[in-house]
Amino acid sequence: MDVTPYLQHNPLLQGFTDDGLHIIASVCVPRQIEIGAPIFVERSHGDSAFLLVAGEVQLSVERDHGFRELAVLIAPDVFGELSLLKPGPRRVTARARTLVGVLEIPRREFLALQKQRPQACIKLMMNVTERLAQRLEETGPLFDRLLDQL
Repeated sequence: MDVTPYLQHNPLLQGFTDDGLHIIASVCVPRQIEIGAPIFVERSHGDSAFLLVAGEVQLSVERDHGFRELAVLIAPDVFGELSLLKPGPRRVTARARTLVGVLEIPRREFLALQKQRPQACIKLMMNVTERLAQRLEETGPLFDRLLDQL
């Protein structure tokens, strides 16, 4: 199955050439997740990024009184991408709200690809870093309000 068409509009792959998209497609694992099934759970070991190609994914955290929804993602969103740079415990639970199609990029495959096609991997790492910086900027005002309450 050629997954390249699903990569063309993904925000994590902005600026990639067709050749670059084919390189990344070579390490993508297509997966289908049933409604209500977890894709990963909070505090589990994270070692894959997920490119959402169909359906809706709920991100939530567990708190004293159950789960608290943080966001609902729709295609062509991305989640878990920080695991490509640094594996570790997941900060949230990702669960399929509908039937979901994702392309998983396992970190081990990404690391192997770095040896063969370093330019594509560097570009992807730069895009992950940019997305992280953008998220930090977006949460800045919230962080400031929290500090003001202390």
